[in-house]
Amino acid sequence: MAGLYADPVLYDILYTPGTAAEVDALERIEKRHTEHSLKKNRMWFEPACGTGRYLRVAQGRGRRVAGFDLDERQLAYARGRLKCPARHLFKADMVDFQEAFGQAGLPSGRFTFAFNPVNTLRHLPSDAAFVHHFEQMAQVMAPGALYVVGLSLTDYDWLYPEEDVWQTARGSCRVTQLVNYLPPEPGTKRGRRETVISHLTVNRPRGEEHFDDSYDLHCCDRAQWRRMLKRAPMEWVASCDGSGQPLGDRVLPYQWEVLRVSSSR
Repeated sequence: MAGLYADPVLYDILYTPGTAAEVDALERIEKRHTEHSLKKNRMWFEPACGTGRYLRVAQGRGRRVAGFDLDERQLAYARGRLKCPARHLFKADMVDFQEAFGQAGLPSGRFTFAFNPVNTLRHLPSDAAFVHHFEQMAQVMAPGALYVVGLSLTDYDWLYPEEDVWQTARGSCRVTQLVNYLPPEPGTKRGRRETVISHLTVNRPRGEEHFDDSYDLHCCDRAQWRRMLKRAPMEWVASCDGSGQPLGDRVLPYQWEVLRVSSSR
């Protein structure tokens, strides 16, 4: 997301509203599904943490936090707003971060709760990359720890272009994002790729600016998702709605998928 991601201030302005409510949902999931033996250790870990907006809220509620991101500008912004050792917010890729995790001096096998919201995992290009990411997560987290993934599962019987628009402001800066979603094309090389096109309008006292960007997200329906998990050292625990309540057999446009690190890894 070069257009938006290149400026951590704009990114934080656009996405911070609603973060506290999302952390509320994560806390409900943590309380409901964390194994009793792990409940005393309140350590949260976020891959691809961006500006650290979730970690800021979690830290303000008494959690110890750490995370990583591939963009140094986002990390610099996060380090300036979190009260933790700077090395605990480190640069790494979601597919291969275990070495960087060790260099950051973080306690491997100690984190009891991790999360990856807003379809961030879907930036990985394939099922194999998903599985490798889960293998890395299992290595750095405690056996039995929870990993909560915010995910939009694909319905291949309902493939239509969609559009979202939202606007936020901070001080004298107003940010508007228009996003178009182009669905996958079954039977082609793009059979499991959704294209996202973002148009950003920024209004500040000095004038108006526009930023355009596009990227692809890897698609999977519920059956593909569950098959993928069977190849990973993660066990599916539950699906939850945006507030953290169990979904049962329902599938929503966006939901929390609750995974547990296998104790037999």
